[in-house]
Parts: sequence; structure tokens; C-alpha cells
Amino acid sequence: MGRAFLPECTPPGGYSTSLYTRLTGIGYYGRMSSVLSSDQPICVAIVICNEIIEDKRTSNKTLVSLFNSVGVPALPATHPRLFLMASLTNLREELPVTFSIKGPSGREILRVNGEASSGNDPLTVVDLVVEVLGLPLGEVGVHFVDVLTGDTLLGSRRFTVNRLG
Repeated sequence: MGRAFLPECTPPGGYSTSLYTRLTGIGYYGRMSSVLSSDQPICVAIVICNEIIEDKRTSNKTLVSLFNSVGVPALPATHPRLFLMASLTNLREELPVTFSIKGPSGREILRVNGEASSGNDPLTVVDLVVEVLGLPLGEVGVHFVDVLTGDTLLGSRRFTVNRLG
């Protein structure tokens, strides 16, 4: 990590993916050519923020107030509103995609199912946006946002819930 402009996107198994690995293709994923030739979708980013503004003409998105932690005065608590965005590429067909948020104990507290398609162009990057209203938070500690297709984990992003005071 260490770079604010690079959201953390973790491959299956919880291994960290460095900027070097992503740019060179050397590391967890092996050579980049083997990744791009595979049928496996690639998660390029997962972002958690307070607001996403989309330009209707260009489909460009402005991400507002990105965060990695949530402070709560007491538990249980409810986060009133947040947005999740996952950027996927190497899509070769319409795919089922699931966003799942799990607490430190592994209990799933949110599951959102949808679909993603790039129009058969695997070089296209597809941004999937989910608005979450009233996220229940029952535990302090590290929570995970997972992005899956079927049972295959495409990426994972962590955020921390802390008690204030």
C-alpha cells in the first residue's frame, strides 16, 4: 500500500499485491500475458467512499471521501450510507458478480448480487457501483469487502471499525 491513489485489491488467499506485481505481472498472478489470456476476470480496484458522482455524458466517476475506517460511539451501530465500487477487466461474457461484507468473526453482514458485462471486449474496464444504506456494524475490528463471481474471489478490500472515545 502506501500510495493513496492505489486502492488495495487483494488476490485470493489474502496475499498482498504490490504496485510492482501489478505493473510487471511478476508475483502472485505470474506473467501478465498469462493473466490476460486467461478467462479469469481481473479486479483492478475496490473502493469504499461516501459518494460517487457519475458524469452522464462520459460515464466518468468522481469518488468523494474515500475511507478505510469507521468510528462508532457504541455497538451495535449502523453506517447510514456508503458506496462500494469495484473495477473489473478481462470480462469475456456476462458474469454474475457478488459484493459481500464480512465482519471480523467472518459473519456476512451484507450480500449484493448483480451482473457485469463488457460487451465481449476483455480490454474494457467495467466499474460496478453499489449504494449501501444502513450497514449494520456489530463488531470492532477488520471487516472485508469481497468481490466474487460464483465461488471465485476476484478481490478483497479491508476496512476497520473502531469504537470512538
